[in-house]
Amino acid sequence: MTTTTELWTYAKYLTLDDDTRYEIIEGDLHMTPAPGFSHQNISSDLEYILKKYIKENRLGYIVTAPTDVILSEENVVQPDILFIARGRRGIIKERGVFGPPDLAVEIISPSSHYRDVHVKKNLYERFGVAEFWIVNPYMKSIEVLMLNSSGQYELFSEGCLMADGKERVSSKVLAGLIVDLTEIFTESFTEE
Repeated sequence: MTTTTELWTYAKYLTLDDDTRYEIIEGDLHMTPAPGFSHQNISSDLEYILKKYIKENRLGYIVTAPTDVILSEENVVQPDILFIARGRRGIIKERGVFGPPDLAVEIISPSSHYRDVHVKKNLYERFGVAEFWIVNPYMKSIEVLMLNSSGQYELFSEGCLMADGKERVSSKVLAGLIVDLTEIFTESFTEE
């Protein structure tokens, strides 16, 4: 949901209330509603698997939303999960990550589907996020996109619980990591 038509920058963003989650995309301010329980459950399970692998292999740093990723003055996002390689530690500051992470994960929801799958995908591609995961709780699927030599995303790995034999995904950025989707999409919760 876009909140205004005025141009927003990172400097102006810093004046906002810390208790509300916002993103700036191409100078437009977007309020991000609190995610639902299923979203957070998936995020927690996936972050646990990624964090364990990253720590065991001393690869770098992983955090979850809300963590600001400042791509430019007019583009400040909060991926659901993000990874920064150990050698790029310099982009991490107390206030956020100042530059593209090595890996960004977006877990789509009805209110964020278009923004996550199209707008943020294009943004991450343009700013050089090496790997982008799109997690779809409704299809119980994960797509892993990797920047190719032309700087465009192409499918690296995909998995779906509803497709026989495709219940795992792998990562190029986190070489050797294999994620079993049965550990991510354990159960869903209904609206009441």
